[in-house]
Amino acid sequence: MKPSHSRFRRLPARLQRYLRSRLTSHHAEQQREQWLDALVAATPDDDALINEEADAARRARILAGIHARTQPVARVRPLWPALRMAAVLVPLLLLGAVAWWRSLPGELHYATGVGEQREIVLPDSSHVWLRPRSELTCATRFGAVRAVQLCGEAFFAVTKNPRQPFVVRTGKVAVKVLGTSFLVKAYPQLPATTVLVRTGRVQVARQDTVLGVLYPHDQLVYTSHNQKYTLTHNEYTDALPASQLLTFAQASLPEILLLLENYYPVQFQVRPEVPAIAFSGTLDSKLSADQITDVLNVLLQRHHLRITKVSATTYRVE
Repeated sequence: MKPSHSRFRRLPARLQRYLRSRLTSHHAEQQREQWLDALVAATPDDDALINEEADAARRARILAGIHARTQPVARVRPLWPALRMAAVLVPLLLLGAVAWWRSLPGELHYATGVGEQREIVLPDSSHVWLRPRSELTCATRFGAVRAVQLCGEAFFAVTKNPRQPFVVRTGKVAVKVLGTSFLVKAYPQLPATTVLVRTGRVQVARQDTVLGVLYPHDQLVYTSHNQKYTLTHNEYTDALPASQLLTFAQASLPEILLLLENYYPVQFQVRPEVPAIAFSGTLDSKLSADQITDVLNVLLQRHHLRITKVSATTYRVE
């Protein structure tokens, strides 16, 4: 029986050379043939021994191909229709956001410094003359009530609207009108709040309690520490609203000195034992601080008081 050359070639080359040198007889060839058959059956191919990694890579490629064929086919949609829709929707969304933002009730805030007066026109066309070192806050759009918040002093010329009352709120009182002109003085440094009417009619209330209804030339002064008020007649309303004159009627000394501190960059030091006195008069704000204090010293002589200049910006009441 001749050896099977195909099976012989499947053995490793080193093993083939060894067999050729050892097996030469016919009997040896028969034994070799049987041995080869058994050995071939138990020995892997030379390629399998050498190319195990290549076979593993080939298996991986085959599995990947099978996996790719079994996956659902992704649908590729064109991008241009979505971009065209975005080009239409984005401007509309921006316009809607701007309209929504404008519809929100905003806030207006005005303030003045030392010696500064400012005329303001409110959303309802009412005019306000804001005095020095004062602040006014209101909404950008008024609702059922035209409400403003005042800290300091201001003269109001309110546009008449019976269906929409105008209310000035301070830290102590609320002033309600329909259409008139009046002055409100509500500095937090002062113990009293003053309301002075020039034209029309004004109602002054403390929370839910009406303190009084004022007519032209009426002045109401409310003191917070004892919750009392006085109603007097004031002839200085003609000097309002934008006069350069500093007018005061039955004003206390601290109120007059604060008025000067609002109009001039100065500071007054007052002794605690200074008596409570009141003055009425008119001062011209075009005068210097020294000239104003000279005028006040004439008034203070009868009370045995005097204003002395301590430094360039400081005065002392003794």
